[in-house]
Amino acid sequence: MNKAMFMSRLRELLADITEAEREEALNYYEDYFDDAGEENEESVIEALGSPERVAATIKEGLNDNTGSDGEFSENGYTSGNDRNREEVAARTLSSEERGFGKKKGLSSGTLVLILILCLFALPILGPLTIGVLSAVFGILCAISAVLFSLAIVGIALVVAGIALFVCGFITLFESPVVGILLMGGALVLAGIGVLITILGIWLLVKVIPPIVRGIVNLCRKPFQRKKD
Repeated sequence: MNKAMFMSRLRELLADITEAEREEALNYYEDYFDDAGEENEESVIEALGSPERVAATIKEGLNDNTGSDGEFSENGYTSGNDRNREEVAARTLSSEERGFGKKKGLSSGTLVLILILCLFALPILGPLTIGVLSAVFGILCAISAVLFSLAIVGIALVVAGIALFVCGFITLFESPVVGILLMGGALVLAGIGVLITILGIWLLVKVIPPIVRGIVNLCRKPFQRKKD
């Protein structure tokens, strides 16, 4: 039996009392189920008993306490004189004892064990973490140095090409063939230098930042899991 079946059956059983009393009783038990939550419906029904039992208790309370100041509870209809006694009895059966609202946590022994393991693992994990970070940083520096050197080589080739072009231009007046060859070689050299420079700069811009972001995200993951 679930909540809907329980409430439907209870409504049928309370058809012979006044509408106001019936709605008050149904609203109370509806709120009682809502406070416990859907996952605890079975526990609530087990604690309350059958709808017939609840309806009989309500009717008995209404008949015994007609005209008195009373209210509905999980034990039926309670008069004003009996309310304090019912509240004391209800305290002995808290929501945790009924099986809902429980929060399981780590025991003190488990926490102590975790703390001891962390203390023993710290001398190993500390240097290991530093070593891994140092290796990653070294690889990143090596890649950056190679790409930067590539750009420098390209710039050097451009400068050498310009110098060779000037020499070829000067030689052109003394030996036109040699001068033309030197100037042509200078242009080829400068062109290669420009291409290498562009390639080096492009790699620096496109390769290094993603690697850095990947390392940063990798380092953030353990902390993000803890926060979650």
